[in-house]
Amino acid sequence: MKLIGIDKILGIAVLGSLLAIAGCGPDHHHGGGVVKARPPSKTSPGSGLFAVDCSRNRAYVPLDTLGAGGNGQVSVINLAANPDTTDPRIKVIALTHPDIPSGTALDNDHNLILVVSGGFVDVINESNNTLVAGSPFAIPGGSLVGVFGQILYNPTTKLAILNVVSPTAGFLTFDPVAHTFGTVIPANYAETFSLNSTTNVVMDASDSSPFNTIDAIDIADGRACVLTDTNLTGDQDGSSTDSSTNITIISNEDGTASVLNLNGSAFNPPAVSTTPCTLDETNAPNSVLVSGLPSETAGSAVNGTTHQAFLIEDGNPGVTLIQLPSSPVAGQIVAGDLGTPSISSIPNDPLDNGWATQGDPYAVAIGECNNKGYAIDDTFNFLVQVDLPTLLSTPANISTALPAGKCAGTTSTTFKCDNGAGTKFFPLPGVI
Repeated sequence: MKLIGIDKILGIAVLGSLLAIAGCGPDHHHGGGVVKARPPSKTSPGSGLFAVDCSRNRAYVPLDTLGAGGNGQVSVINLAANPDTTDPRIKVIALTHPDIPSGTALDNDHNLILVVSGGFVDVINESNNTLVAGSPFAIPGGSLVGVFGQILYNPTTKLAILNVVSPTAGFLTFDPVAHTFGTVIPANYAETFSLNSTTNVVMDASDSSPFNTIDAIDIADGRACVLTDTNLTGDQDGSSTDSSTNITIISNEDGTASVLNLNGSAFNPPAVSTTPCTLDETNAPNSVLVSGLPSETAGSAVNGTTHQAFLIEDGNPGVTLIQLPSSPVAGQIVAGDLGTPSISSIPNDPLDNGWATQGDPYAVAIGECNNKGYAIDDTFNFLVQVDLPTLLSTPANISTALPAGKCAGTTSTTFKCDNGAGTKFFPLPGVI
């Protein structure tokens, strides 16, 4: 991560981060066990700066500037549009408070988009792209979500989970329908976090964690525990979890990613609300350190249907696809359980600017039902879509330069939006 001042962490108008998550297990008192597959969530099953609902072909992208009314903004993008012929920008939803959103999640059970910023949660109705009555909902106790504030939706509990930085750092739940909050579970403030939606366990990738450790938050029992693994580095960034295998991948922003096998893991002691506590792997360290990735690889997202992880660089164009195990790994995970990483890069955008993916917050997601990877550039000009089967089979195609022309609805672009080889750009509202 890039170091920032504490004044920015405690500020209200802030940006957040992006990761992907999921997981499985027989009961919430254990981090593993016999896993059970869930149906596709219609989006990368985790939190992030922006949310993708591929069943509706929509992306909800927070903007990095305040609108004309001085309030935060979320742009709605039509992912079904051919951006060379049709302007994909549907609408900009204006919030009612002066905070820049830091995290967005899809609640596909209730067709809602959940947005966190400052000390609030906003709820957007997907059917009409308007704020639901009562938005924004103030987080109790004056809590602020901070620079990396995120929100995740758990389809098992029907509750969202968000993290806060002050006055007490930690995690709490939010009911998207009743609009009520739980109490804060004290924990390190997460740079990113992922969620096992069946066991209700959060894996918190945080620079606050000592080397070779990661926080594991037992949401149901209200406690923060520690997992120790020698393949964990000191700069954990993008955490994502595969729901059907209980595999967590963490990109480390040093050209490596740690793949943790949490199948069969368990909290010790198991008693409710007992701390201090640990989450213990079977055969620890039960992990693989993948190396040789682009040097700034930081954010990650997981497709729980194809069991693939899509990784992006922080401030650079590199992208990677890693094949994870397609079924739970009994015992020790080894390098042979993973596919060879497919590595490529995003080409120059339609304005002919070199691509630099937004980092801190990490802007990466997967559309699980269409098997596309998504990212946003650090100038908030474009949402890019990467065809993941192409990235897997012929990665060099992804970096193919765009043909000359213009994107639909723009006058300033000098290249088209689709390279015809697996990469497509969707202009955001700032592109004229």
